[in-house]
Amino acid sequence: MYMNRRAVITGFGVLAANGIGEDAFWESLLQGNSGIRRVTHFDPQGLTCQIAGEVKGFQPEKYIYRQLKPRRMGRFSQFAIATTLMAIEKSRLNLEQLQQKYILPIVMGISTSAMDLFAKKPQFFTGPGSIPNAAASATSVELGLNTRLTTLSSACVSSTDAIAIGTSMIRLGESDIVLVGGSDSSITRYVFEGIGQSGMLSSNNDHPERASRPFDQQRDGGIIAEGAGMIVMESLEHALARGATIYAEITGYGSISDAATAQDGSGLETSMLKAIANAGLRTKDIDTISAHGPSDIHLDKIETEMIKLAFGNHAYDIPVTSIKGTTGNPFGTAGVLQVITAILSMQHGLIPPVANYEHSDPACNLDYVVATPRAGRFRRVLVNSHGVGRVNSSLVIEKVSSA
Repeated sequence: MYMNRRAVITGFGVLAANGIGEDAFWESLLQGNSGIRRVTHFDPQGLTCQIAGEVKGFQPEKYIYRQLKPRRMGRFSQFAIATTLMAIEKSRLNLEQLQQKYILPIVMGISTSAMDLFAKKPQFFTGPGSIPNAAASATSVELGLNTRLTTLSSACVSSTDAIAIGTSMIRLGESDIVLVGGSDSSITRYVFEGIGQSGMLSSNNDHPERASRPFDQQRDGGIIAEGAGMIVMESLEHALARGATIYAEITGYGSISDAATAQDGSGLETSMLKAIANAGLRTKDIDTISAHGPSDIHLDKIETEMIKLAFGNHAYDIPVTSIKGTTGNPFGTAGVLQVITAILSMQHGLIPPVANYEHSDPACNLDYVVATPRAGRFRRVLVNSHGVGRVNSSLVIEKVSSA
């Protein structure tokens, strides 16, 4: 990344299976309360996996003008609008001024598109509402903004990469403000049947709240989830000039695909080291790691191995957590939810525990935060993302030092 200007976070909005809004989301993480339940979006009878991380109690009309027909939108568009409004409100930016003054970049990471619309009988709005760019476009229209829209899809690293692109825009001086994040809602029978064929999903249907258990020896697969997270990023100068509260700074980014002959997730070693070097840090400077940790039989073990390779003996001294025991895996939204969690961890001095961790795995033997939150002073958090297609990205998030 370029280092001309510093990119800081001044607002964020979140909705996930474990809570809508910052307070509900954070409290659920601290308590280790899972948002995973039996699927209600469709009848899952006959499927090996019948549970998911659905966002419960979401009312799109609370955030979207009825004239825009929110019920015709895909859920990922509804989610994107809702979390963007939350983020702008938290940032204390004036929406009217944004509408009048800025060509405002919106960078949205998604993994698929409006799969829920594809699952219904086609209507005249199905085509424009289901394209990958629909979430960013709907957000722009709803907020009445003059925008530059960017949508990228790189599986579960999508929103992580979106944050990196937004950071570069700030650093290059392309804009003083950028809206970045991700939104995904792919809980349909077709998606479950397709991914279920890979053997990547848990079959613990009788105990949905305990099914996602990152790094636990009895993990048997991940859980499909939905959700969204949006972040307001500003140049440090712009944020200070308007007296904004600054929650964190993005200082490092690394991304690489797994080598063609290597195992899935093996590129995480390089993405971590690149992100740390990009931030001008050393491995010993990292206070805690927000792992990808999807509760996958193989990937959790591989990520553990990559952390050991990247950090050496110091790997055993770094607290590691994964939020997917509570959120499930919301595909392209996972990274931004981890970044928001990192911000809250630094703000409150607490690392949320890995939910449902009960049985230690000899192959996963790092200092995982389990049972209760870990208190401390955390200034630098490393966030890991891995996606289907052998993609890996890592970010370094820091508390802001003086300019």
